[in-house]
Amino acid sequence: MTTIDLNNLTADQKKQIAAQIAQEEKEKKAKKAQDKKLLKSMENEVVLGQIDYFVDKRDDIENRITKLFENIDPVIGLRAEVYGNEKRNQDSHTFTLDDGTASIKIGWNVRPSFNGTEAEGIVKIRQYMASLTGHSENEKILMDFLNIALKTDAQGNYDPKKVRELNKMREKANSELFNEGMDIIDEAQIDIKTSRYVRGFKMVDFGDGISKRVNFNFSID
Repeated sequence: MTTIDLNNLTADQKKQIAAQIAQEEKEKKAKKAQDKKLLKSMENEVVLGQIDYFVDKRDDIENRITKLFENIDPVIGLRAEVYGNEKRNQDSHTFTLDDGTASIKIGWNVRPSFNGTEAEGIVKIRQYMASLTGHSENEKILMDFLNIALKTDAQGNYDPKKVRELNKMREKANSELFNEGMDIIDEAQIDIKTSRYVRGFKMVDFGDGISKRVNFNFSID
């Protein structure tokens, strides 16, 4: 590649090079804009070509799942009665054929959360943190861990999974104040039901001695 010394170029030559560079940049921008337009057109085509199918299927699946929950409720009640138990409000129930060739599991997807009183436990945890005035490496590590676990999201909510991890620190903390805070947090933890689901499988005979397990998994809000 030949190196051009700008000091050896005339004013007109410099203008020509500058104009050439400007034209190349203009063409690059034009191509990029055209590519973006083409990309968006292709994205829209994918969405419009497929969305109605899934919306229609969702309506059908939602109706079937709703009816399944209604129809299976008496079975759940009878199952508890047969085994001498009270009907429980558990998150899932599984029903399987005697020969094990098919099974259905229905239930609720749950999301861990708090009932609001966790803040009182957090206060005690932070009081414990404030007592760590030393500068040893272990104390720094513990402080970093606590700060990560007690970090809130944009809405000011604590991450239940991260806060639960603090239970592992009880022995290391060796603090009544820390334990009191964690006890409050543990009692404040709740699981919120978010959506219903149906999962399961069936052994399907495809002929010629070929049998295959077919799984399915559907959920609705």
